[in-house]
Amino acid sequence: MMKRLAFAAALSLAAAGMAQAGDAPKSAEDCFKMSGDLFETAANVSDDKKEKLEGMFEKLEGHCDAGQFAEAAAAADQIKESISK
Repeated sequence: MMKRLAFAAALSLAAAGMAQAGDAPKSAEDCFKMSGDLFETAANVSDDKKEKLEGMFEKLEGHCDAGQFAEAAAAADQIKESISK
């Protein structure tokens, strides 16, 4: 029974990872475009939020530079969440 639960949990995590990877940019160019679009969206937030977002954008662009597109998508999701708060 425990093996089935562990397998089911692993399967659901894998499916969630594939769904996230589907949202990930396919190239560095796409990644930086995503970052630029988010940056434009963040232009209207308060100065306090801009300071927090600055580090998040640096992290996102670092992932873009390194070709870590799934990580970049996750960082973009964090930025979107911070903007909407």
